Amino acid sequence: MARRRPRWCGGVRPTRENNPVTTRWSWPWIALAGVVAVGVIGVAGVGTYLAVTAEVEVLADGERHTARTTAEDVAGVLARLDIEVADADEVTPSPDTLVEDGLTITVRRAVTAEVLLDDRGEVLGLSEDRFTVTTVADTMGELLAASPAAQATDVEARFDPGLDVAVRDGGRLEVEVAVPVTIHADGRTRELASYADTVEGALADADVEMGADDRVEPDLDTPLAEADEVTIARVEVTEEVEEVTLEHGRQERRTDELLEGETEVATDGRDGLRRDTYEVVLVDGEQESRERISEEVIEEPVDEVVLIGTAEPEPEPEPEPEPEPTPAPPDDGPVVHLTFDDGPNATYTPQVLDLLAAYDARATFFVLGEQVADHSDVAARIVDEGHAIGNHTWSHARLTEVPEATFAREILDTQAIVEEATGTTPSCLRPPFGARDETVNQRAADLGLEMAMWDIDPRDWERPGTDAIVDHVLAEIEPGAVVLLHDGFRDREQTVAATERLLEWLTDQGYRVTPMPGC
Repeated sequence: MARRRPRWCGGVRPTRENNPVTTRWSWPWIALAGVVAVGVIGVAGVGTYLAVTAEVEVLADGERHTARTTAEDVAGVLARLDIEVADADEVTPSPDTLVEDGLTITVRRAVTAEVLLDDRGEVLGLSEDRFTVTTVADTMGELLAASPAAQATDVEARFDPGLDVAVRDGGRLEVEVAVPVTIHADGRTRELASYADTVEGALADADVEMGADDRVEPDLDTPLAEADEVTIARVEVTEEVEEVTLEHGRQERRTDELLEGETEVATDGRDGLRRDTYEVVLVDGEQESRERISEEVIEEPVDEVVLIGTAEPEPEPEPEPEPEPTPAPPDDGPVVHLTFDDGPNATYTPQVLDLLAAYDARATFFVLGEQVADHSDVAARIVDEGHAIGNHTWSHARLTEVPEATFAREILDTQAIVEEATGTTPSCLRPPFGARDETVNQRAADLGLEMAMWDIDPRDWERPGTDAIVDHVLAEIEPGAVVLLHDGFRDREQTVAATERLLEWLTDQGYRVTPMPGC
């Protein structure tokens, strides 16, 4: 059977020339088709690459790296860039942080440097003084903060180099720590931090000067690190001279040149004089010790020699009339107040008392406690004979310059010894040298004492001469005046003589001599 020919659409039989399957393409067309195909594939590849990578910036070792990477985390990025990271280095963000587009990674290198303390690390509670520190730090301050000595910034300290200086690998920071110390001196407390090695250096830093006799606790050469507190005791060593009366003795000799029962003084007795020198040690204004270091006899005593009669007496003659006593001034006359300071004295106070008794006068004696302790019998006589007794402190202290405790002791000890000797407690205080201020006045008032000052001061303590003392007083005398005189410490013969003349004049003028009111 004959094969049937296919029928072609359009009635045209395909040939090599018009068959789309078998027709050969010319080379220009083939090349163009290739280029188009590659372009399509390239665009698709680039799109895929951009879709699976991220652009990151890495700052490390002073360099800036910008890269597009397919790494999943920060550690991978650094690995692909061959950036090695030590354990002590600081990576920000952390190595396990996932990578995202636009991420900035910073690598800070750790440095190894030394922190060196001086020998006072114990101030910081440290037993060592050298530390090797490996840390990420830009400045010496950051290096210090990472060290065991970080608390050095909380105390007084010096740093070399400064804390804001850049730190480098192998560098060293030297730390000098100041020692806190409290200094007690001159009634004040000062707190400071000192770089000195010893207590002596700390005192120099605080501008505290030491006297030759001053005491310091602990010693000046004590390491400052061992001295939390330093106490200065001001020591003043002075000498005081005290004149001591050497009482004369009495000898009796029998003689028939005198009638029995008669006596006659053949030789007047005369007291001697000894000068004692005491070394007085004051610590912070308070007496610590008083030691006699020498004594010198200025005048030997002369015994009184009394002749005792043994002859038979003859008949007694008619007695002569007794002399009339010196008349006392009337009770309504003007008044003057004589006062005597610094006693009682064994020699001069009794002489003054004898004169006052002769003129029926009454005075006020401002006594020192230490003198009452030595001459309590004279103090008792003052009160027994109707005179007033006042407080003049224990040791003639300048009350404006002593602390409150010393003030109280000077006054109260004197009150106690006067009461013991006389049975009387003083109600008035006369401050030595007349030194007083508001504080002294208030302290005296708190102790129940009134201030007793004066109107006329003839400065008899300078021993200007009897005439000068009398003339000074009479030039200023007026009713109610208070006259300041002295019966203690030194030779008061001028004062005794002046007192007799003043009493005679005052009596002639009709004055009454009475104790100070209120005392």
